[in-house]
Amino acid sequence: PAPCPPPPLGGSRRRVRRGPAAPSRRPVAMVFFTIFATIDSITLLFAMTGMTVSSLGFLKCIADLEHDLMNTMDFLSNLKLLEKVEHAFILLNLLASVPFFGNWWMAPPQVMWSLFKFTRLVAGSGKIDEKDAFKKEVYMHHRKIHTMSLFFYLISWFIYFARAITAVMDIHVHGISPYD
Repeated sequence: PAPCPPPPLGGSRRRVRRGPAAPSRRPVAMVFFTIFATIDSITLLFAMTGMTVSSLGFLKCIADLEHDLMNTMDFLSNLKLLEKVEHAFILLNLLASVPFFGNWWMAPPQVMWSLFKFTRLVAGSGKIDEKDAFKKEVYMHHRKIHTMSLFFYLISWFIYFARAITAVMDIHVHGISPYD
């Protein structure tokens, strides 16, 4: 075989750029999707934090009522407020996870949970009458529902936290952070 010709003086004509792509060559779609995923991950984490805190509030109100630390009127008004707060955060969580329904394994359980909670809201299953507030079977039923909610929210919160951290780190990996 014939020997290869020597490279021209001064090195090769093509310069190979190492490291992140030049700003003018970055694919715009990658930047958009990375930023969108980060915003969505932080939104999901915010929504799940609100759902977790509202569930803890429900359980605290039930415990305070059970141990006579709260009167019935305060209990019912707090539950009404917490129910609105929880459902607002559930709606935010649902809106943030629906775009990923077919692509992310956490989206279907979140949608199913949202349907469960909104079905209970429409059916009025979350309401406690003033006369039934001190009945043990009534508040224990609500305690079981909100304990189940708390465990679901805590598991989801840790997954959302990991997703949010990964999304923020993804900005640095792709080199689109102003600090890179």
